[in-house]
Amino acid sequence: MFRIIGNRCTGKTYQLMQYAKDNDAIFVCSNPRLMRIKAEQYGIIGLNCISYSEFLKSRDLKEKFVIDEVEILLRLINPCMELIGYNLSEE
Repeated sequence: MFRIIGNRCTGKTYQLMQYAKDNDAIFVCSNPRLMRIKAEQYGIIGLNCISYSEFLKSRDLKEKFVIDEVEILLRLINPCMELIGYNLSEE
């Protein structure tokens, strides 16, 4: 699994977009239309983007996905959940 952890404005989204494109993965984000435009501005053409809600409805588990801002997705899965911490393992 590819993880990107870093401060704001350090190129995390660009790296994730490039990784998705290189690995034929679907880019899951809040606004697919704007992310496609952003990807094209970075020179990444043909990035397949879907929204968080489309991802949650998806039943095709054979696809590969990358998720932009996974914390937002977690809040959508359970809006009542009070997430006060989590950890990540670097493998």
